[in-house]
Amino acid sequence: MIRRLIAKEVLEHILSLRFLLSLLLTVSLFAANGVIFARRYERQLAQYSKKTNENLGQFREQSRQLFRLAFYRHEVYARPSPLSCCAEGYEKSLPNCIRFTAFASDLPQIRDQGNFTLPYFRDIDWAFVVSVILSFVAMVFTYDSICGERETGTLALMLAGAAPRHAVLLAKYAAAMLTLGIPLAVGLLVSLLITVSSRSVAFGPGEWWKILAIVFLSFLYLSAFVLLGMFISGRMAHSANSMVILLLVWVGLVILTPSFGRIISDVSTKGTTQIELRRKLDEASERVDEQAESGAFGEHPGSMSPDPSDPMNNPPARAKWTIAKTNARNQVLEEHHRELLAQVAGARNLTCFSPVVIYRRAAETVAGTGINHCVSLRRQIQRYQGDLLQYIRDEDSKDPNSLHLMFDEEGCARSWKTISRKPVDFEAVPKFLEREPSLGEFVTPAIRDIGLLGLFNAVFFAAAWISFMRYDVR
Repeated sequence: MIRRLIAKEVLEHILSLRFLLSLLLTVSLFAANGVIFARRYERQLAQYSKKTNENLGQFREQSRQLFRLAFYRHEVYARPSPLSCCAEGYEKSLPNCIRFTAFASDLPQIRDQGNFTLPYFRDIDWAFVVSVILSFVAMVFTYDSICGERETGTLALMLAGAAPRHAVLLAKYAAAMLTLGIPLAVGLLVSLLITVSSRSVAFGPGEWWKILAIVFLSFLYLSAFVLLGMFISGRMAHSANSMVILLLVWVGLVILTPSFGRIISDVSTKGTTQIELRRKLDEASERVDEQAESGAFGEHPGSMSPDPSDPMNNPPARAKWTIAKTNARNQVLEEHHRELLAQVAGARNLTCFSPVVIYRRAAETVAGTGINHCVSLRRQIQRYQGDLLQYIRDEDSKDPNSLHLMFDEEGCARSWKTISRKPVDFEAVPKFLEREPSLGEFVTPAIRDIGLLGLFNAVFFAAAWISFMRYDVR
């Protein structure tokens, strides 16, 4: 019984003009996504390779003297992700470069992003096509699924026969999902064929698993809109009224809510300006200077004569004072970075009642793009700083002429030999290479969003079920 009902509904959908138009539009957008992404990714990868090789070449030159490795200012760029075709995550408007030494790092910044006007235009990625275009198509397929058949009288005839109400409801849901799956599957295949045909794009096993996870998220997201459309259709007596209500709901959830989230977050959360950040850094430095004046670090920590034999020089005290200032600066910058991340999280949490916000956040998390990519890069650099500093300590301990004092002041290292000047084998020096987190590291943070999408499906299904069971088909 259910199979015949599903086949009937699917056939009606496929033979309709709305299916043909939605198929052409969806496949065209996915094809455009593949073409644009392949070209852009090739350029990004070439630029990334150039910048990475330049940084590595300059780092190699510092191996002639050990202390120069500690003070070399790395300039690391974020690796372009092959999965940005799935969920770009506004990466072109996010920081893509971090400068750091073994002792400290700057805040992430935007460098060499090309045309500054591009961040104001959203990319045609999979998440955009699914969240905006296909969610609207889901509404088009379901706005008259119940009330439309009531108007034509076919619903009363169907229920007058042997078909129970729950079978009709399940058949309509399954048929709508199968019909939506056709343009989605064809579009994804076209996009993937165009993408993988590019010489620069290569998906490994991990990327394919992530793609499958994003496809699952897409179906889960579209299922929520199908059930929402069936619920509204089951509450209306006329299909025209159902279409108007669903259009208003779609505009509110898909268009307005994501935009209002950022506005509300900006108004409710006052971020630290650059002037305030500079003031905090100066205040932190002044507090350390006050401790130095009180003798907390020893005698004459501020003295730095180029002559190592100068009696006013006190390398251990200087080291403690400088380390305290570096730690204070790093702490202020870290707090500012956490504040920025909290503002981003707050904007999304304020709008988590919208399935589109949850879906995009989950897709970006699985794909490893957007703000998640920025956070991952910074954490990896912080771990690398510790590894590099430990290597320098180990090598420095082998030099009897070194004072073995690790602190962020190149002048002292050069004049006083606080760090060894001996050359090292560059092949043994730790190099930074951005690591691609595993699928588990990406999926675990997305579990909450997957659960929220599942909750939306459960609520809308229950609402559609109750509404249809009580629906007057006369």
